[in-house]
Amino acid sequence: MTRMLLKLAYQLQHHSLGEWALDRWGVALALLTAGVIVLQWFGRGRPPLPAWHWAVLALILLFALGLLYLRRWAGRQMYVQFSADPTATPPAARPLAAEDKVPVRATGTFEVEGKTHFFADLLAYWRTFNSREHAVMAIVHRSRFLLLGAVPERLPGMWYIFFKPEMIEQITAGAVAFGSVRRPALRIAYRGPATGRPRRQSQSLSRVIYLGFASEAERDQVWADLLADR
Repeated sequence: MTRMLLKLAYQLQHHSLGEWALDRWGVALALLTAGVIVLQWFGRGRPPLPAWHWAVLALILLFALGLLYLRRWAGRQMYVQFSADPTATPPAARPLAAEDKVPVRATGTFEVEGKTHFFADLLAYWRTFNSREHAVMAIVHRSRFLLLGAVPERLPGMWYIFFKPEMIEQITAGAVAFGSVRRPALRIAYRGPATGRPRRQSQSLSRVIYLGFASEAERDQVWADLLADR
């Protein structure tokens, strides 16, 4: 149930109608409905309302609060469920060739042309260049959700995550779940450049990326490549 709620929260946040994400529309419509009901019930000096009227109003408000909480809670989890595996045995260090690519399902903050955006369970490829800089390279496609919501026009296209060996803080093996699908995974914590106000450009912040794999063999390929940095 938790996994499905995390995935639902991502879909509602990732797909938009006009300028607003679907979850924002849900909150706005619920509050608007509650406001209209209150005006209808109390605007004409009616006598005390029966209990079921209050129950309906409470349910509408709880729905709005639930959407707000779901977005906040799921965002803190990065919309996925990760469990570390302390029994996983690190493979022998072995760097990938620069031309090698390993398919992954990536969750993290991607960048392109000075823009950043968070994506969950995005189909991507892992590569390591001759300089030992690591890259997660993905293409965002157009998609729809609940017929009305669509991926905003600014998002489709290539997106990247780049980091160097000295930026890595921690690597944890385990499994990551997005919705009903659970995969062998690596959790990589690294220091990335801060974005936002100009005075923060020289600072850095801690970021996390989750990489899900089709098999433990593919996970070990990337894990061995990361261990080769040491």
